[in-house]
Amino acid sequence: MTGPEHYREAERLIAESAEILRPHDEGPCEADRMLAAAQVHATLALAAAHAAPSSSDPWPSLETEPAVASVYRATWGMTPLGTYTNAAAAQTHCQADAVNHDDEPDSSTYEWFGDAHELDDPCDLLVTKNGVQTATEYSVTRIEVATEYDPEADA
Repeated sequence: MTGPEHYREAERLIAESAEILRPHDEGPCEADRMLAAAQVHATLALAAAHAAPSSSDPWPSLETEPAVASVYRATWGMTPLGTYTNAAAAQTHCQADAVNHDDEPDSSTYEWFGDAHELDDPCDLLVTKNGVQTATEYSVTRIEVATEYDPEADA
């Protein structure tokens, strides 16, 4: 598959998994499987988009690339909202969704809470209404994407 084909497949799988997340008999396990496949296709599309194709080899040689890349997953509770190449885009998606679902968005103030030194810890969206700050179910999590299998990681 080419980069654009991977991207389209990722979009298709995400859309299909969103349908499954609605009350159907297949349940969230099938949706999780489809979202994992979508993430793989999105990562392959990203790799293809950033590759500098040569005339002899149009695909990047993943073995010569850095061992790990990162993506950022935006979620609302257990529901994935999207996967992005930067934290700011994932946070923007979460905050826009929170505002869209807020009964009184003009009286709400949003801010992100997370430890900048612990990159693998989720960053959570907090909302302040009438002087009271509470946690939302929105979060952004950094996910490392390996370019090769590490057998020591399973040990």
